[in-house]
Parts: sequence; C-alpha cells; structure tokens
Amino acid sequence: MKTDVPQDRVIDPEWENFFAENRVAEGPEPLVRVLGRIPILSLLRVSELKLLSRIVHIRTYDPGETVIQRGAKQSGFYLVRSGSVNIVRSRGGESQVVDTLHPPALLSEFALVDDAPRSTSIVAAEPSQLIGFFKPDLLDLLVTKPGMGCAILLRLAEEMSRILNRDYQKLLDLGYPFIEAEEVSADLDPTMSEV
Repeated sequence: MKTDVPQDRVIDPEWENFFAENRVAEGPEPLVRVLGRIPILSLLRVSELKLLSRIVHIRTYDPGETVIQRGAKQSGFYLVRSGSVNIVRSRGGESQVVDTLHPPALLSEFALVDDAPRSTSIVAAEPSQLIGFFKPDLLDLLVTKPGMGCAILLRLAEEMSRILNRDYQKLLDLGYPFIEAEEVSADLDPTMSEV
C-alpha cells in the first residue's frame, strides 16, 4: 500500500464516503455512554451527550480500508468503537504498521483545532466501527450551544497540555538538552521582567 500522495491529489476517505455510509444508531453499548467516557467530552451533561450522539458520524470500515490518508488535512477525531485500526507510516515507498489501536482509542483529537496534514495513515485492521466528530460540528456547537462547545474546548486544551508535558518529560528523560527556565530568565532583558 503506497500512502505518499501529493497534497493536491489526496482524496480524504473521511469525506469520500460521507454520504454513502449508513448511520448505525447503536452498537453493543449505547452511544451516549460511549461518548461520556471520552475524556474531552467529560464535562458534558447527559442531555448534551444525547445531542452530540445525533451529531457524530458513525462509520464502518472493512479490513484494509483507509480511514485517514497520510497528507490529507485533518478535520476531526475518531473513536474506535469496535474492531481495530493500524497506524501506518511510509518511509521510502514502504509502508510499516507502527501501532494498532483498539476500543476505546481516540485518534486525531487535536484536529479539532489544527488542520495540519496528517503524518500517518490509519487503516482498518479488521471490520471496524468508528465514531467521528468533526471541526465543522464543533464550530456549529460554538454558535448554537456555546457552553457545550467551550466545555469541549476546555477539556481538549487540558488534554493537549497533558500530552505536551508528558512528551517534554520523555525528551528530558532521554537526555535532550533543553534550556531550563532559570537559564531563560537570566538571559531575559531585566526591563522585560517588570512587564
């Protein structure tokens, strides 16, 4: 499977099958309960989760079907509801599975605020059902239900901070040289510290 495609020619599978997919209302567990366990949705009340359950997009994928294409602009996150997906990285024209995600893995949650091109592809490893929530849905919530939209953004910001701190600590543990805060403050212009 070749995943290196020029940016202007990438067909994003997230949107390619948007109208072809049948919505599946319920799986083995009620959708509202599944949504309630997603950390970035944890501030939402049950009534808000019910509203969200009518907004999210439920998609099914066959084994080998691309969920997210490398190089496509990010548009939202997916939760693996059933089955599993492979994270596939391409190097020198060769594809390599670098990880496999199982329920209830969340992927691409930062895409709600960052539409940078995807660095890896996500491919269904087996018959899988994923729940998608996309940036246009969040933007609509910010207009129609601002409290709900802000609650999602607050939890998303907290999650981003947690992940950045964790990754920063990993880099420190690996011995990467970083300028420590004391060194930075010593180098600052003294007049700037009074601002």
